[in-house]
Amino acid sequence: MAAGGRKPSGFVSLLLLLTGVLLFWVTVPDLGTVARAATADGPRGTFTAARLVCVGHGGHTTCEWSGTFRSDDGTVELGGVKLYGSGRDTFEAGQTAQAVDVGNAGRVYDPTGSRAWIFTAVLTILAYVLLTAVARRHLMPPPLPARSGPSAATA
Repeated sequence: MAAGGRKPSGFVSLLLLLTGVLLFWVTVPDLGTVARAATADGPRGTFTAARLVCVGHGGHTTCEWSGTFRSDDGTVELGGVKLYGSGRDTFEAGQTAQAVDVGNAGRVYDPTGSRAWIFTAVLTILAYVLLTAVARRHLMPPPLPARSGPSAATA
């Protein structure tokens, strides 16, 4: 229950619950891929840059190189994949770089790993905190009333 013995706001609890569920819905399916990207766990191979793909949003432009990936053992061949973290000045068309396929559709990663897991971990922890706050507000028993009188002073 809220401080001072007031009943918690249902509207605020609903917002916290919906936000927590939404964050879990967005982050949990990607936890495996993000963990594999962080540790560069997957077939290693070569990324060949084909073209620069840029997206503009909110006055900011983000660019990544798109191309092909072929694993060193030849078992994995992917076309139209982007190299995560590649920027405008990273390649020229036809250049190659070592990469790892971690199973993320349309994307390969640098063999040193990725720090994308940090953002996903923060969102997952935030979702847990929000859902815990809702549970504490509505599922925990109310605090016992304060004792008053002469027996409270001697206890």
